[in-house]
Amino acid sequence: LRTNLMAPPTRVDTINARLNLVDTFLEDEEFFYVTMEHLQALPDIDRMLSHMALKPKTGVGRGGGGGSNGGLFGNGEQRQANARMASRGIAALVCIKSTLSVIPTFARALDSQLKELDRRDRRKNQSGPGMPGQFDLESDVDDESSDGDELQAEADARTIGTDRSSLLIGLGGNPGKPVQLSGQNARHQLLRAILLTMKQPALKEILDAVLDIFTESTTYSRNSHAMRHQECFALKPNTDGMMDVLRKAFLANVDDIYRLADEYAETYAMTVAVKETTARGYFLSLPADMADDLPDIFLQPVKSGRFIHCTTEEVLSLNARSQENVQDLLLMTHERIQEVLNIARARYDALASLSDAIALLDLCHCFADNVASSRLPWSRPKVTDCGLTTDDDDASASAIAGAVGGSGAIAIRNGRYAIDVSGAGVMLHDGPSGSDFVPNDTYASAFQNFTVITGVNGSGKSTYLKQLAIIVV
Repeated sequence: LRTNLMAPPTRVDTINARLNLVDTFLEDEEFFYVTMEHLQALPDIDRMLSHMALKPKTGVGRGGGGGSNGGLFGNGEQRQANARMASRGIAALVCIKSTLSVIPTFARALDSQLKELDRRDRRKNQSGPGMPGQFDLESDVDDESSDGDELQAEADARTIGTDRSSLLIGLGGNPGKPVQLSGQNARHQLLRAILLTMKQPALKEILDAVLDIFTESTTYSRNSHAMRHQECFALKPNTDGMMDVLRKAFLANVDDIYRLADEYAETYAMTVAVKETTARGYFLSLPADMADDLPDIFLQPVKSGRFIHCTTEEVLSLNARSQENVQDLLLMTHERIQEVLNIARARYDALASLSDAIALLDLCHCFADNVASSRLPWSRPKVTDCGLTTDDDDASASAIAGAVGGSGAIAIRNGRYAIDVSGAGVMLHDGPSGSDFVPNDTYASAFQNFTVITGVNGSGKSTYLKQLAIIVV
């Protein structure tokens, strides 16, 4: 989204392909909600790709540190930094597993919707005006039975270069050569390219490699505490004796912290909760009204809203040991997933194209959601290239292009500010128009490329400029 706002596409085929996809979302409610449901289940794929390329620094010696768990991978700041890098690498692989586990179901849903869209378009094209009852039950059955063969033949006829070109067009890139598609293929060209991107064989190879080492319950979570547990227990058990010992030690330390919290609550007759953050680890949370009578056993008190965050010597010691267990588990896990990470890195192009396809689908879905939920009237723009020869049924666009000598004019009728603020009270004023928006017409070409905007303060000059920018983007 940030890329498209900072550098909007200027290719006509790119804009039309995206507008076709937005139209598809708006015309088919079931397709809209099916896509939204699957998009919500996907994690941050861009972050996954960036973290997948990270590697902890090598050269940290083993065996130092006096025989504790902290001696496995060195000590100090270097070890903590390596643990943070290892955490990101493990999280990237967990994110890959969660993403690629959703993609097959997502692809089947898109494939089913695409077949239905093609079927509707085919019926619409074949049933011309004056022939409303052309199709009977038998013809519908024949049409449905031939869908699979036609789609399979079409898929066989398409080349990988054409598929990539279709996706590049949607992303605003230059495919190198035009993609020759017509009829229903032209309308759903971008959706078909996104679907084919989801079906890349390399994605299944990556998912199979991840499933060989990760447990079935391992899944991505936006909660940092839950995600830390996923990272520490991602690998299948009984594969490394030392790792199993560290996991048991970590769980024992955490159980002891919760046990101490229950003892403090019973001893001092107050509510004691255990909290955890990535920076501080495990600590205690007490009600804020205990600030004046806080027992001396509680250390490092910090008021945070209606609570006091503090710790004790015992909790502090258990937290330090649990953090050492976590760091050692992260580093050991990261060592054992390097082979799978290398498999994913070798197929980075497939993951990157999947990320681009999902981002583009999400972008068009957000546009459709904004149009569907807005109270403002929206219309699809007619976009023509400079000097483009148009068909007879597009006489208005042809007239505009011819009038400016193919220089590319822009004409907006009844343009409105895209952000509806009428319900916030800022537009209310006395007068016959009430809180209504005032539409504005805009025209610019090679022969009329300068407009003077005047008015008193608060009359809407800046809003008019913002309106033009938002409409163009």
